[in-house]
Amino acid sequence: MNTIAPQKRINLSTRRQAGLSLVELMISLTISLVLLAGLTTLIVQQSGSRDELEKASRAIENGRYAMQLLHDDIQMAGFYGGYSPASGVAHTVPADPCNVAAGSANSGWDATPKVAVPIFGYAGALTNPTTATTCGLVNYQPNTAILVIRRTATDTVAAAVAGTTYLQVNRCSNVTTPFVMGTGGFTLQQKDCSTVAPLSKYIVRVYYISSCNVCAPSDGIPTLKMVDIEDGAQNNIPLVEGIENMQFDYGIDNSSDGSPDTYSTAPATADWANVMAVRVNLLARNIDTTSGYSDTKTYCLSGSPPFNANGTSTSCNTGGAMLFGPFNNAYKRHAYTELVRAINPSGRRE
Repeated sequence: MNTIAPQKRINLSTRRQAGLSLVELMISLTISLVLLAGLTTLIVQQSGSRDELEKASRAIENGRYAMQLLHDDIQMAGFYGGYSPASGVAHTVPADPCNVAAGSANSGWDATPKVAVPIFGYAGALTNPTTATTCGLVNYQPNTAILVIRRTATDTVAAAVAGTTYLQVNRCSNVTTPFVMGTGGFTLQQKDCSTVAPLSKYIVRVYYISSCNVCAPSDGIPTLKMVDIEDGAQNNIPLVEGIENMQFDYGIDNSSDGSPDTYSTAPATADWANVMAVRVNLLARNIDTTSGYSDTKTYCLSGSPPFNANGTSTSCNTGGAMLFGPFNNAYKRHAYTELVRAINPSGRRE
């Protein structure tokens, strides 16, 4: 009888993988490092892109906000509540825009009548053009323009606060004095010739570019600032960081119809009373630098004549006065421009 011999078992355990070889381990580590490096690069790039987006967004918002502030105040220039200077009323250009003491030699106002021009400006210069005044424009940024706006507050008060300059307008037909401008002596009346007329606070604002926001010690951030003269005090107020340059083109009405006929960066003294519009030109820069970036651009902040009737420059580089750059540094910049109508003086001529 034949018997089947039992088969010999084969031990498969010797064929099982007992671990990684050194070569396999090194390959795995290399692949992991490559993936990690790629992921790190992606995160760094995304972080850098986010930082640049935040810088750009901040600069855009700063430029927009600065333009809005100037736009609103230019539109309000020459607002005097119930008083509307008639045609032929003399306009004065005070030597010191920040002196609001009574009398045409100081504030530019007196009851003859004379009124101060609602819009005035200084062209940019290497040194502060207001050093002979009491404006105190500290840390003035060289070669940037200065804008002066005069108006009254939109609300009125019944009683004066000591030391505050007000405009009181006469409405009584029995009195020939058109107004009182000062800190006291407010006796003018309403139409009933018995009720005392209300008072409007007189406001003078001087806009300029400072080379720093916080200046002690200097942080080196160019900033739009405002010297605000009201309530009997003079306050220097930082408004918007990152505004590096500011220039203006003034629209002058030569035909007394309320519309600008010519534009100038530095009107003659007699022309300030005829300024009906202001072209605002701003240069905003990022607060922080961008690694690896160099600003090689030039920026046209409007500038020299000639100008078209709509306020656009036919050649920005006529004389090169308003062409700025290249700065060749790591700050990114953006230029803004807007033509703003001075509603109050122009509306009186229509």
